[in-house]
Amino acid sequence: MSDFHLYVLALISGISLFTILLALRRKKHFSSMSGMIVSMFLGMNIGLTAGITFGTVYQGDLFLSTILGMGYGIVAGCLCGACFGFLSSLEGTMSGLMGGMMGAMLGEMIPADQANVLIKFFYFFRFVPFF
Repeated sequence: MSDFHLYVLALISGISLFTILLALRRKKHFSSMSGMIVSMFLGMNIGLTAGITFGTVYQGDLFLSTILGMGYGIVAGCLCGACFGFLSSLEGTMSGLMGGMMGAMLGEMIPADQANVLIKFFYFFRFVPFF
């Protein structure tokens, strides 16, 4: 695993933690549907980014990259959804699972240099809600 991939994984973990803390602090300003949307976006985006990263690093081992990508997405979506309630947590968990699977398959299918461009795109896309 290269330094770039470690950097991306550490950064999306930090961003997830920041988003979860922000959701805890501002949860009374969100409706229940907004909480579902936030947890679904976080789980899907983190799952996709981690899945592509692990799919690129562990090319040839789809099972391992799928499990690791799903794990990142599930944890991020579930923790963010837990701030808003059980249904939001379930929504974040399922979207993280789906994002991790899709990202791992995409990371396996494309060459590493093109996958790094996608990783940068999804990493940037993670910052869009903050603007």
